[in-house]
Formats: sequence, C-alpha cells, structure tokens
Amino acid sequence: MRWDTARDIFERIATWADKHSPQTLFARALIIIVVPMLLLQALSAWWFYSQRGDNVTNRLAILLVRDLRLLISLRADFPDDQHRAWILSRSAQDLLLFVSFRKGIIRPFKQPEYFDIVAREVQGALEVDLKRPFYIDNTVGGGQMLIEVQLNDGDVMDVLVPHVRLTFGSSFAYVLAQLGLALVLFGLAIWFMRRELVPIEHLGVAADALGKGRDVPDFAFSGGTREVRNAATAFHTMRIRLRRSIQQRTEMLAGVSHDLRTPLTRMKLSLALLPESPETRELADDVSDMERMIEGYLAFARGEGDEDPAPADLSEILEDVAAGARRDNANIDVGWQGDMNVELRALAIKRCLTNLVSNALRYGTRVRIEAIRGRTSVEIVIDDDGPGIPPEKYEDVFRPFFRLDESRNTDTGGVGLGLTIARDVARSHGGDVALSPSPFGGLRVIVRIPL
Repeated sequence: MRWDTARDIFERIATWADKHSPQTLFARALIIIVVPMLLLQALSAWWFYSQRGDNVTNRLAILLVRDLRLLISLRADFPDDQHRAWILSRSAQDLLLFVSFRKGIIRPFKQPEYFDIVAREVQGALEVDLKRPFYIDNTVGGGQMLIEVQLNDGDVMDVLVPHVRLTFGSSFAYVLAQLGLALVLFGLAIWFMRRELVPIEHLGVAADALGKGRDVPDFAFSGGTREVRNAATAFHTMRIRLRRSIQQRTEMLAGVSHDLRTPLTRMKLSLALLPESPETRELADDVSDMERMIEGYLAFARGEGDEDPAPADLSEILEDVAAGARRDNANIDVGWQGDMNVELRALAIKRCLTNLVSNALRYGTRVRIEAIRGRTSVEIVIDDDGPGIPPEKYEDVFRPFFRLDESRNTDTGGVGLGLTIARDVARSHGGDVALSPSPFGGLRVIVRIPL
C-alpha cells in the first residue's frame, strides 16, 4: 500500500514536471545538465564559506581581539605620552591597526546585520575574549571597520581595522574560478548536446517530409551516437522499401489497367455489331457498370501515383473543381481565406476534392467549398444540404466498398470508394479527412493538409 502511494506521488510529480518543462529535447537536456551543475556549485560554495570561510574569519577575529587586549595593556603599563605615541606608531606599522584615544563613552550597542559575517565574527570574539563595552561600525567605508572600546578610565579607544585583517583574499578568486569553470562547462555542454541533437532534428524533419509525401534527399551521419546512426539507417531502408512498393504497385496497375480494358473494349465492339434488343441493352449496361467499377478500383489502388509534390495555388484547384461541377448545373459556392500557395500533389488533391464534391451533389442540391489557411495546415471544408450520415457511421464510410443502405441510394451511388480515395490522398500528404454535421443540415467534410 505504501509503495502504491509513493508511486502515485512520483507520478504526479513527473506529470507536473513534464507539463511545466520545455517541450524541446535540447532544452530538457540542458536542464538535466545545468541543474545538477548549479546544485553542485551552490553546495560547494556553501561548504567553502560555512566551513573554511567562517572558520578562517573567526580565527582572524580572535587574533584581532588579542591585539586589542595587547594595546589596552600597553596603554595601562605605559601611560605617558612618549610611550603612547610609540605604541600607536608600531600598531599602525606592525599590526595594521590605526588607533586613537579620546574622552567620552561609546555609542549604544547595535547588532550587526545577519549577512555581515565579518562583523558578527568580530562581535562574538569581542564578547568572549575582551569583555568590555564595545561598538562596531562596518559602514565607515574605505575597506575598514571601526571598533570603539570603552576603557576603565573613561577614555574610548577607536580602532580602524582594514578588512584585509579579517578576510582571506582567496575568496574572491575562488568565486571567479567557480563562475569561470561553470561557464566553460556550460558552454561545452551546450556544444556537445547541440552536436548530438542536430542529427535527431534532421531525422525528424526527414520523417515529417516523408509522411507528407515529399521527396527526402539522402543524408548520412558521420558523427553522433550509435543509436542515432542506427535510426538513420533504418529510416533510409524504410524509405527505399516504400518507394519500391509504390513503384511496383504503379507498374502492376498499369498492366492490370491494360489487361482489363482490352477485353472490355472488345465486348463493347461486339455489342455494337449485334442487333439492338433488350438483352443487348442489358449486357451493354452491365459492361458500362463493370468499366465504371474497374475505374473506381484502379483509382483507389493508384492512390498518389507517381506525382511529386510541388508548390501550387490551391484557390485555382478549388475554382477548377467548382467549374467542373457547374458544367452539370450544380449550385456550388467557393471561398478561401489566407495565402493559398501550398506544396502538394495538385492532380491528387483535385481528384480528392472532385470525389467529395460529386458525392455531396449526388445527395444534396447546395454545396459550399471554403479553404482556410492556419499556422500549420490548410483546412478545406465542404458543406452540403443532403441527408447527411449518422455520427456512429463516420468512420465506417471510410472503409473500402462500404455503403450506407439506409441513407444512400445504392442504385445511384458509386462503388463505395469516394471517401476512401479522399482520405487516402489526404493522408499521403500527411493530413486527414474528418466528418461532422453541416450548418446546411447535411454533411461537412474537412480535408486537412499540413504545410
């Protein structure tokens, strides 16, 4: 039970981190490298200042207090002015303490700031070893600290202490060394990580282009990890196999088309030579149906064919499709929004849209085509006012040779390949076809083509 609770907590933490982390592999890899580096730097700096830094400052503060005790004792033992002048001179030269005496009392005690480590260490040493009223002023400037000590005879000893007596000079150099090392390591990490991720980015771009049916040039990785090179090799092998499969299918269909059309042509010629009768008319209708079905099968199996993607004006394709429908007196409107220059297979897209428009006009009287360019794709929306399709059948109608007996007339319909061919063309571009209810009361078909 405890293990399940702990695992659930870790899953929540991982989900939160994944949601709030950068989405690129490069940024996440840098975080994986930089965060431990920063933690290590912070821990080492904390250890340096808390252990060595505080200890050294504490010992320097104790030595300072002992020098102050010495000066107080010398003043008491040699009160005359001649000896006092000698003591002040030697303290400045040998002890780096600039001492003066005056009548009066010290200022009220003021607690040093929490982050003023030197002042706090001096305060602690004075309280433990000197045991006299004192005042510390660490704001006099000039890299010095002022210490006021109350003497027994009513005098005050003012001591200016340079910070070099209370700090160790290697601290600043240590900070610079740490920062410099961190910058060097961070730069090397970025360079190595970028070098390792560039092949993965190239592979992703190539895979995306292949998924959109575009030509992918050959590329090879001279460097990178073994896993990346293996992935590139597998990608190349897959691309070659796909090309070979498409080429073989195209060649096979060319032969099948010739083999099937030849006997159909002979049958049509033979029927034309026979006397007209009800039997010959029925046979001619059967031959026409067979020819139409074969054309549908071949159109479905032909798919994208050997057409290469190229920049095209999608608005012209939409106008051509609408013009073809208007020749049959169809009520069709066309519109678009945004730049319609898209890289695609123009003939395949035209065949896809023609199938969809013909299907819409077969069951409706009004059709509208509208293309909208987005940030990552172009959506072509086709609305009709026909009977529509039940939502639970939206995916079934994309199956090859599937027909809706309840809502579609099988006598006037096709062979059940119109939507299948449309989705096949859209997916060969890396997009898809989706269905939804139309504002006209019929069916809405959405063709998405990625940019």
